[in-house]
Amino acid sequence: MPRDTASPLTGLRNLGPRTTQWLASIGITTPSRLRRVGPIAAFVRLKRAHRGVSLNALYALVGAVEDLHWTEVRRTRRLDLLLAVDDYEHRHPVAKPKADELLALKNIGPAMRRDLALLGIASVAQLARREPDALYRALERTTGQRQDPCVWDTFAAAIDQARTGEARPWWHYTPERKRRQAEGEFPVSTTGRAR
Repeated sequence: MPRDTASPLTGLRNLGPRTTQWLASIGITTPSRLRRVGPIAAFVRLKRAHRGVSLNALYALVGAVEDLHWTEVRRTRRLDLLLAVDDYEHRHPVAKPKADELLALKNIGPAMRRDLALLGIASVAQLARREPDALYRALERTTGQRQDPCVWDTFAAAIDQARTGEARPWWHYTPERKRRQAEGEFPVSTTGRAR
């Protein structure tokens, strides 16, 4: 395989253009950086970053650091290296993305989650400090559109759950909204028409 002379890593044994490109993508661009990170950690990072990274890459990285041919590494140290990789992965698990706590609320789906994001609400604690009337008016102002009154019901349900932990369906709040509409207390649309 032709060597990629643009990378200082190609001067190391066993490392061809694809491996050096993969290494560059995880921030390893020099032999000293590879030695500092270590072949086990480098292999695990490669495996997590790129599909198709085989165990041969592990043997090649160890060989590159120790100036050995990768087949010699595979033949003599295969089991030890596999155990070392397993140990490293257990000590450095992949960080799971944090669950979106707002989506965990009973009445908040993807569309309402986007509305809350538009209003600058990123946590249950922030939501608990808000009022449904203010959120409803703010959403109309922000979007420039009249909102369905059920949006108020959903805000009321989500805020109540954020404050109390009690998860009631949004329609539980509809009678209160309808009572307030009948009494003229419901928020007025940004268009000036009562909803």
